[in-house]
Amino acid sequence: MESSRSGLFTAIVSRFSRPVEEEEESEVLEIPTTPAKQQNNFRSAKGYDVMVRPTITSFDDAAAAANGLKNGELQIMNLTQCDADTRQRIVDFMCGVNFTIDGTWERVGDHIYMIAPPHANITVAPPCKRSDSN
Repeated sequence: MESSRSGLFTAIVSRFSRPVEEEEESEVLEIPTTPAKQQNNFRSAKGYDVMVRPTITSFDDAAAAANGLKNGELQIMNLTQCDADTRQRIVDFMCGVNFTIDGTWERVGDHIYMIAPPHANITVAPPCKRSDSN
């Protein structure tokens, strides 16, 4: 019985494989993909850094956020504690940094912004429809 199994297995393998001497060298093209696109399973996706800056009160804080963004860290900035002039100056500065790196800019709330580097996949969900419970 053992010999018939090995014979059957050998027949199947020889049917679907080519002899070694017939193999030709073929060029394999590798398509670069990002880790998130390689696997859809969130447990296997690689993470990235997110820096939350709960209160930015000076331009020095904004410069630290810009350096983090240039290093690939997603930034969430809360500018509610800034005076109007400083807030506008910081927004203009961070818009320039965001434009330079081709990042994503989203307004999260009143004077709260999320700025993501280009390798982050950001999706903004549409507002959910309210259902009337009549």
